[in-house]
Amino acid sequence: MNKKMIVDTNILIRLFTKDDDTQIEQLVQLMEQGDIAFHVQSIVLIEAYWVLRKVYNFAKETILRVFEDFIEADEVELDEDGLVQRVLAQFRGVNVDLVDVYIAEKSKSLELSVLTWNAKDFRKLECEFYRPQDLI
Repeated sequence: MNKKMIVDTNILIRLFTKDDDTQIEQLVQLMEQGDIAFHVQSIVLIEAYWVLRKVYNFAKETILRVFEDFIEADEVELDEDGLVQRVLAQFRGVNVDLVDVYIAEKSKSLELSVLTWNAKDFRKLECEFYRPQDLI
């Protein structure tokens, strides 16, 4: 039986930090038994990035490698697979927040503009954006 389940950020944090042996053992056992498949929401990956970076002080490149390895696993599916792949690829080459890269890429896929006061970062992301004052 392979039951698909949406995973919470804390599951990913345990897998990536390996800071609780009992919980890691339980997750590995479930994965090895083929009992579950992880359905990962984009927002969960973004939150996991923030926790790993700000709480655990992981380097950006380390997190990206971990994410890329993780999402390639057979037991993992993403809610927005192509979008997440594009976001991670673009994020590697820019110095902006992951969530801003996600917003920019999502805006392109939805053919919508972004409304932001953060023109400095969105200029780097090749999406259509406006500041409120630009529209008045």
